[in-house]
Amino acid sequence: RVGRLGWGGHAHCGLALPHCKHRLPDHAMPDAAASVGVLLAAIFVVPRLMAFIPDFDPLMMIVGLFICLAGVQQLGFQMNGGEGHDRPRDHSNSGSNRDWGSGQAKEAGPEDLLQQAERCLEQNGWQRAQELARQVTDVDPENSRAWEILATAQKWDGKRDEAVATIKRAREVFEVDSAGLKQLAAELERSAASPGEEAEECAARGEDFFSQRQFDLAQECFTKALDALGDVDSDSAFREVQLRSLRRRAACAQQLQDWGTCRRDATAVLEAHPSDAQALLQRAAANEALEKFSAALEDARRLLAIDPRSAAANRIVHSCQRALRS
Repeated sequence: RVGRLGWGGHAHCGLALPHCKHRLPDHAMPDAAASVGVLLAAIFVVPRLMAFIPDFDPLMMIVGLFICLAGVQQLGFQMNGGEGHDRPRDHSNSGSNRDWGSGQAKEAGPEDLLQQAERCLEQNGWQRAQELARQVTDVDPENSRAWEILATAQKWDGKRDEAVATIKRAREVFEVDSAGLKQLAAELERSAASPGEEAEECAARGEDFFSQRQFDLAQECFTKALDALGDVDSDSAFREVQLRSLRRRAACAQQLQDWGTCRRDATAVLEAHPSDAQALLQRAAANEALEKFSAALEDARRLLAIDPRSAAANRIVHSCQRALRS
């Protein structure tokens, strides 16, 4: 059998090809020949003997042939110095195996670590991104990209003071400066002076994740935006940012079937805007999922008063009515 790599490749094959590293053992050929001989004898020789010998026992003849076969195999095993099928293979001279082992043993370099850290940043893996970036700064303290990733991860992880200290250390201790570090420093200074700008930044990041349907990551960003704002007065300039983040977080929670969060955020929006159609639909869906059918029916009817063509509201009305009747 010729392997997929052809006559000159290294695939497993059963022929002694010039460049094939995997050949059948030398003792396999005599064993195969003896097996074929026994089968031929059982098929052709035994019936003929039965015709000439009246008291011939074919079963005993076949047993004798197999005993002879076992003796031939044992003789071949001894002639080959005890090298049987159970002998462990020696891969010390195999170039392909040696290359594989060296590839596994090879440690990840700074560039590989930075690529992993950047992927962690994209997936909100702040802790892991910090660990990877620190590994690079330990071996290469002048790597500006590593310092940028470390400070960015600290910033998004809510450790803004640590992020400021990281940038200061990179600049003053290791004399590392870059456009990215300067931009980060400016962003941290602005956010310290205005929590609203930090919330805007987190909300914008959440919108990016939401557009990509990564609702779990988007929910984290909207939560950070709301945490940055804290308690906002109704006449505050950042009230709209807060309401937009609440709507979006409720939408994320609805997609993730986190009905408790969806209901709370939709209620917070309705307290500010009682006729908000999106919030009414979100709370109605959450109440239905939580088996609060009366409350869900009320919200759905309020939504139908605003938008009589809402298919989702009509479905919730009929579903809740059936549940209440039963």
